[in-house]
Amino acid sequence: MAFNAEPNRTQTDPSAQKPSVRPSAQPSPAMMFAAQLIATFVFAACCVVGAVWGLPEIVVAVLAAVALLTFVALWPLRADMIARIAALVAGAASILVAMLPGVAHQDGTFIEPSALMAHAMMPVVSRWASALVVLLILLVITGFLRQMLREPRTELVRSLSSFVLGGVAAVGSAGWIILARVLRQWHDLVAPQPSGAMRALSTGSAWILCAVALAALAVIVAMAFVSRQWWQDAAIDALNPAPWLGFGLLPAMVHGFLAFLVAFAALAL
Repeated sequence: MAFNAEPNRTQTDPSAQKPSVRPSAQPSPAMMFAAQLIATFVFAACCVVGAVWGLPEIVVAVLAAVALLTFVALWPLRADMIARIAALVAGAASILVAMLPGVAHQDGTFIEPSALMAHAMMPVVSRWASALVVLLILLVITGFLRQMLREPRTELVRSLSSFVLGGVAAVGSAGWIILARVLRQWHDLVAPQPSGAMRALSTGSAWILCAVALAALAVIVAMAFVSRQWWQDAAIDALNPAPWLGFGLLPAMVHGFLAFLVAFAALAL
């Protein structure tokens, strides 16, 4: 009786049981961190420049659109083309809603700068918040339908979470536009007044706004550390080119929700 002396490679060689990963897809936390911090800094810097020198919010809208297209092209999550299309459509709709015009004040009566800014920008903020809820609900429903219709339904939870996470990041990128519009409106109202910026906010409101900004900064730093584990779990087997860039953009786009909260706090105060 002849026996095959060669062992089964699939049982003895660990390399045969793991899918091959291209060198470009290997985890690179340093490059991912750099992309994340640079993208967040560019968004925040453009918003601050809008408050100081009146940079138009269209610049931030273009940055959000570029980030959205890059994120979809370098998709680092475990999902198929339908997830990319859903994220692209949801992100584009969010950016368009964020860029819709606000309410112009045409009355000749005098209104304090802070009240005038709230009158002009609160409809923009509330409209985007309403669109945000609708888009997130549609993303969850679409994600569930997609997972129920695909065959075979392997890694159901992970595929669904990737679908929803990608869509949430795409929608959240427009939050930077809301902050840019509020800060640019602030500049337009207080720039003609030599000390307008000092009178527009009371001391207590200014401290509260600073506390909100510091809390947002703390969340950004925390997400920078958490994203390392996300990168190791989600992108280690990504087959797209330069997944570190797509994954680095993901937290920066999610930070748009924090930017929206800062904008809302500025209007509420």
